[in-house]
Amino acid sequence: MTALSLASPLELLDELRRKVRALQRLQFQVLEIVGALDQRGAAEALGYKDLIELFKHTVRWDPRVSRRKLRQAKALCPSITPTGSLIAPELPAAAGAMAEGELSEDHVDVLIEAMADLPVVAEEHVVHYAREHEPRSARVFCRELAYRLDQDGPEPAEPVPARPKNLLRRRWRSGRYLLSADLDAEAGAKLDALIDPLAKPEPADPRLAPEREGDALCEVVDLALRAAGARVHGGEPVQLTVTVDYDKLRESAGTALLDNGERLPMSQVRKIACDAGVIPLVLGGRSQVHDVGRKTRTVNAGLRRVLVARDKGCAFPGCTRPPKHCQAHHIRFWSEGGETNLGNLVLLCRRHHDLVHHTEWQVEMSDGLPVFRPPAFVDPQRRPRTNPLHAA
Repeated sequence: MTALSLASPLELLDELRRKVRALQRLQFQVLEIVGALDQRGAAEALGYKDLIELFKHTVRWDPRVSRRKLRQAKALCPSITPTGSLIAPELPAAAGAMAEGELSEDHVDVLIEAMADLPVVAEEHVVHYAREHEPRSARVFCRELAYRLDQDGPEPAEPVPARPKNLLRRRWRSGRYLLSADLDAEAGAKLDALIDPLAKPEPADPRLAPEREGDALCEVVDLALRAAGARVHGGEPVQLTVTVDYDKLRESAGTALLDNGERLPMSQVRKIACDAGVIPLVLGGRSQVHDVGRKTRTVNAGLRRVLVARDKGCAFPGCTRPPKHCQAHHIRFWSEGGETNLGNLVLLCRRHHDLVHHTEWQVEMSDGLPVFRPPAFVDPQRRPRTNPLHAA
């Protein structure tokens, strides 16, 4: 039996408190290191655009976590001026409390937000409260304190008309495309003018209004795709790319692959094929142009199709960017004699394209597919990595 199984509830609570305090002290030490890396320009020194990208590869933090750590480090850690002078942290009392293990990262988030609206002298009071209460209660205390210190509120000012914002949220879930929008009055009126005539109920139409309006929106999308002068992307007019096995299409079995990784039932694909340009694509075969020669480094439409079919998006390990957000990168730089052909090209999003050009990340081909070797500070053995997220 373990020691925990023999301990009383009070002994377990005491041990929990000790462990939590130790964890919070350790979290503060992590913030100190993050702050020091930021102060010393570690990202630039290692060829990275910023610390968020560096942390992604070294400690595997999501960007959201990295941004949180950097924000907390700026508030709790001292900084050094170019002349070498030490500047105290923005929240010295909070820094001291977290260093003692009395505050969590959630507490720190509350205090950073609250002190943006409170005078400096209030920090001791809010930290004292936070030492004894959970973050949610501390947030309410800070809000009440701000109200008591300034019950009249800020001086009234002339209202400044806010710039109208148009927001659109898009995501895939379980084979469906979820769409929500918050548009200004002008854009909303224009959309209504497009949808209303197409969504009028026909005699004996069994569809309810939401379904009619959804079908009308799909018709508007089709109209936009067929419109003359459609915007060009990747060397070709805007288009929907569907990769499908010909035998499966003929037999109406299985699914086809969109260039964003989602799958379409074959019944829908057959419908699309009735009114689509069908391009037969054989990787490694002779039915498509794979080489545009040394005279130009521009990837033509045919070669880009092959590249998209092979990489299916940014090939950098862990990246989820679809082909429409990617550029064709010459593995052996064109300026150094690299050819513009399938064996010397890889799809990379803008961020990872910059990373490959400015750091020690290396790209090479293995069995006809791109693989990446990280810098030694990411993996001392520099073992090759691929991106399985876009695997066929």
